[in-house]
Amino acid sequence: MSYSTKSIIEALTRTHGMIYLAAKELGCAPKTIYRRAEKEEKIRDAIEEYRGQIIDKAELKLETAVMNGEPWAITLALKTIGKNRGYVEKQELSHEGEVKIQVEYADDPYQIRQTTPGATEGDSEPEAV
Repeated sequence: MSYSTKSIIEALTRTHGMIYLAAKELGCAPKTIYRRAEKEEKIRDAIEEYRGQIIDKAELKLETAVMNGEPWAITLALKTIGKNRGYVEKQELSHEGEVKIQVEYADDPYQIRQTTPGATEGDSEPEAV
């Protein structure tokens, strides 16, 4: 069965952008709506509009919890919204360009080869550990 863009958008509107509920209402698989959303900008827009509203409402609740001094809310706000100010749990690094890793196997596992970046092969000698 073919579902019109209009009928999909109407179902998404009634279900506030919830794809699985809209699919159930239409009698189709959620994949049908996902595939149509890939092709149809109007369907994507309907989904994004409701998801944007949900996020806005959640942010309002988060703000209320922060203003009430809720520790979980303060922590969440700093880890997400405050991320650009350095409030992160882990350091994120980015690198552009190629990374080369060289793995060498030694006959004697008790010997290692130490090299300095930029050194050519033969510049270093195996060293006993």
